[in-house]
Amino acid sequence: MKKTLFLTASLLILNSCTSTKVNLALDYIGAFNDEIKIVKLSNTETEVIFFPMIHIGTEPFYNDVIKKIDSLENMGFYTYCESMSSIPNDSTSLRKARKLLGFPIPKKGKGYMSVLDSLYKFKLKKKLISQPTYKDLGIDSLKGRNVDLTLNQVIDEYERRFGQIILNKCDYQTAYSEKTVCKDKPVSKKNRNEIILEYRNKNVINNIISDSHKKIIIMYGANHFIGIKKDLLSLGFVEM
Repeated sequence: MKKTLFLTASLLILNSCTSTKVNLALDYIGAFNDEIKIVKLSNTETEVIFFPMIHIGTEPFYNDVIKKIDSLENMGFYTYCESMSSIPNDSTSLRKARKLLGFPIPKKGKGYMSVLDSLYKFKLKKKLISQPTYKDLGIDSLKGRNVDLTLNQVIDEYERRFGQIILNKCDYQTAYSEKTVCKDKPVSKKNRNEIILEYRNKNVINNIISDSHKKIIIMYGANHFIGIKKDLLSLGFVEM
């Protein structure tokens, strides 16, 4: 999987890196692409178009997203948006999220470029920006909605399955938007994916099944597509 929900954890936790390594990692996840490649699936009732989003990308990339969204909206498509919202100023949940995800959480109103800028001071081969707001991408309350789970729902489900996320003294020595100084063992990739990807993917599928809209855009991070596609195919959808 070339792209992740936010950024690849491997990129953000590199301890010793060069400008070349950072650029290669960003290139690998598609951050320098200037176009988005959409994927269409349908069954006898519903047509779904997946927009594999990158949360840090080029301005031409997001301009291409805007153009394609506008065209599809004119054809009657409705957009599912991805956003794990959290309780404002709930620093405990945000620190638990950092431990669960394995990398810093952007401050409210700030994109993931703020995290990248705080970790690396290298020159990038292309100018990158954070993913614009959904409103700036041309999606309002009449044209789409956030169907994602909240940050606290995700944390609660992880703790229900795997046990409480323990915060230590070191977790409070840095802001949730900064790299932690803790040396404890990270959350296992298997457990993380089961919650961050699979659990949230099932929520998207449940929304599709119960929705009266029959032309749907799924605007989620690219890593979600593999699981969502698998589930849609099992429900009789075919890739077009």
